[in-house]
Amino acid sequence: MNKQIHIVSFDVPFPPDYGGVLDVYLRAKGLKNLGYSVILHCYEYGRGRNHDFSDIANEVYYYDRKNGVKSAFSNLPYIVKSRNSEMLLSRLLANGGPVLLEGQHCAFWVDELIKNQKQVAVRMHNIEWQYYRDLAKDAKTVSERLFFGLESRKLRKHENKLKKVPLLCISENDRDYYNQLGFQASYLPVTIDADLILEPAEGKTFVLFHGNLSVPENQEAIDAVIRENRRKKLEIPVVIAGKNPSAHLIKKIQSQGWECIANPNDSDLNELMRSCSVHLLIGFKTSGIKLKVIRALLSGKPCIATRELLGIPVLEKHCEVWDPVLPLADKIDLVLKLSHRPAYRLEELETEFGLEKLKSALQEIGFL
Repeated sequence: MNKQIHIVSFDVPFPPDYGGVLDVYLRAKGLKNLGYSVILHCYEYGRGRNHDFSDIANEVYYYDRKNGVKSAFSNLPYIVKSRNSEMLLSRLLANGGPVLLEGQHCAFWVDELIKNQKQVAVRMHNIEWQYYRDLAKDAKTVSERLFFGLESRKLRKHENKLKKVPLLCISENDRDYYNQLGFQASYLPVTIDADLILEPAEGKTFVLFHGNLSVPENQEAIDAVIRENRRKKLEIPVVIAGKNPSAHLIKKIQSQGWECIANPNDSDLNELMRSCSVHLLIGFKTSGIKLKVIRALLSGKPCIATRELLGIPVLEKHCEVWDPVLPLADKIDLVLKLSHRPAYRLEELETEFGLEKLKSALQEIGFL
């Protein structure tokens, strides 16, 4: 078997250091491991073009993202209009194989691909217009609030174009939302890989919060943990690690006597994940699914999570769900006293997020 499939990625999926690109990376790797010839197309705008993608793709092409005024003042969403490479369209039409567009971001050429009888599907990483609506609510400046609010409205209108193609949704809630509106939506969970499985290690006692520290959702989560520390002091040391924390955020974290590790590489993050005493998976918006939850579970260490962050019921039985009625300090103490790794966890996670799920979802829409 050597059937071709095109994957059009909204960003360069290397390093796979945040949820969206990790999802792309693992799916491409899964398809290659299943014997498919993967042609990877990446919009590049800062992550570079000198990467070894031999583990996940047979061919790789890069395209410039058209940032600027023309994209910003279009009737199309900025994230769509700025990804409109004609060279991409030419390559997709010149080669056989179905086309998987990663996110609404990459859907600029949907109509042209359909007109030319290409098989097309869109991987929905979340409900984009809702995500941008929440960004507008959390915006710190008037200009950001206006931009994100307008983008949300454009995305909601543009979403209707996607009724012509199958959608592969990251959560069952998202699938149900789209099906109720008349879309062709299926559930395709993230694909886990053996490289994500970490051997638990004993080391210093600490709790770990990790994520992209430049996004409002994680900043809000850190503020919530700080409030909990004031409510009842967390006696265990806290480590907060992730991408691009602001100087203000670092100062805020350190004011609690906690450690902030900015921009750890993947090896360092893996070491933190497998050696921590417990993971804090805190978030208050239900949007898609957070890959960091699965990564944390695969470290073999106990996980305390808010129900909103988990997104899907299958993850709730593997985590200790925190109800904020109980002080976080008390929840951590309870979990540390009962910490264990159920023998069924890995087997169940592989059943829910393994290669067979990927294969069956793509078969369902006629790709494989």
